Amino acid sequence: MRVVCNTEAFSRKLALASRGVSARSTVQLLGGILLEADEDSVRLSATDMELSIQTTASAEVEETGRVVIPARIFNDVVRSLPGGELTLAYERSEGVVRLSARENEYLIRAYAAEDFPQLPKLDEAGAFKMSGEALVETVDKVSRSYSRDETRPVLTGILISFEENRVRMVTTDSYRLSIKETELATTFDGSREAIIPARAMQEVGRIFSGSDEEQVDVALSENQALFRIGDVLFGTRLIEGNFPEYRRLLPDAFEREISVRREDLIDTLRRVNLFAQRQTPPVPVSLDFSEGAVEVSVRNGEVGEARERLPATSEDEFHISFNPSYLLDGVSAVDSESVRFRLNESLKPGLIVPDNSADEGEEEPHFLYLIMPMRDPARG
Repeated sequence: MRVVCNTEAFSRKLALASRGVSARSTVQLLGGILLEADEDSVRLSATDMELSIQTTASAEVEETGRVVIPARIFNDVVRSLPGGELTLAYERSEGVVRLSARENEYLIRAYAAEDFPQLPKLDEAGAFKMSGEALVETVDKVSRSYSRDETRPVLTGILISFEENRVRMVTTDSYRLSIKETELATTFDGSREAIIPARAMQEVGRIFSGSDEEQVDVALSENQALFRIGDVLFGTRLIEGNFPEYRRLLPDAFEREISVRREDLIDTLRRVNLFAQRQTPPVPVSLDFSEGAVEVSVRNGEVGEARERLPATSEDEFHISFNPSYLLDGVSAVDSESVRFRLNESLKPGLIVPDNSADEGEEEPHFLYLIMPMRDPARG
């Protein structure tokens, strides 16, 4: 194999592919990038057997071929090179790849490509399109609630349901629950549900944000989800297991609905939460509603107290406390001018949704954030 390419352009593609390299595997091939030179481009592929990234770089291909190059040294060398042309030549007899740039030359020991895992291909017939911006926004909103506890793999994923022209994403860590519905760019034939690792979905969002594309092609198989963004194909294994019956957690009715200006509440929570100081167990933030107002407070015996008062549409006195970080996450995820609290008793789950009451004929909100309350030990 022998190819000539633009150093800067190739470096960007190499850095992207390197994000799919296994950092912990004892299998040497999984610590490398597969290069496949064919006609006028070089395909770069990497996998850790859970996710995979494939992309292409333009090149002048003087000799086709395939080789696996250790990703770390390869990436470090290429990104440190001066701009201009880069020549890559695989010398099979010596088992090395020769990198040449200007007067500089580097030899990197490489591996034959025959044993590199076969990576998935996108099934064009079964793929459908989704707005990339909508996907990124949806993933961003629900990613606040997925679990980081690897002992419960199902909760580290995003439950994604496709039906007709809509996609619904759901996450929960047992203390809060996020649900977001989004319209698809095309109609989905039938219905499909899968649990996709949340970190993989966040990587899809990062790849899209670094591209000039507008749409993402999505394809689901029995154990894989594939996302094509321009010339990048990202694949991830699905999580096996049963996602919690989240619909049962949603109350059928609420005793009170209260709206507060979102930006004012966010600013207040950021200030009073300074007194919570991320202790374990967390110091709760309390909301004390009265007629036309809410008092937001934190009482920390080791630090002190903070109180702020804001206008609210409440009509009676009501007290409820929450985990300060969880509450701020939920309020921040809402994108309307005001945030609406749907509440029952003080120790029953509350719902945070966008307040679209000013819009006539507004349907049920497309984003829901359910949050479990806390007991406030300062109140006995």
